[in-house]
Amino acid sequence: MDGHKRPDVIDYWVNTFLPLMAQLEKQMVHWIANRSELVRVDPELGPDENRVIVVFQDKSCFHVNEYMHNIWCAPQFSFLGVLS
Repeated sequence: MDGHKRPDVIDYWVNTFLPLMAQLEKQMVHWIANRSELVRVDPELGPDENRVIVVFQDKSCFHVNEYMHNIWCAPQFSFLGVLS
């Protein structure tokens, strides 16, 4: 449905995205399981490095309004959102 198996998308993931994430992972906080708790391990950063915080997004939210055929507008606005 979203083209995630297209050859160009796979090529981007394998040759661009995943290598970049592996490089940035060195600047991310890691968590190690220690019995029944997780222990935070901060990255060792160089003088010109910043900590990287990755925010992952569940793709299901991108489809929330994808196939809507109706629109709700305030009476004073036209369909394009411009004053009537």
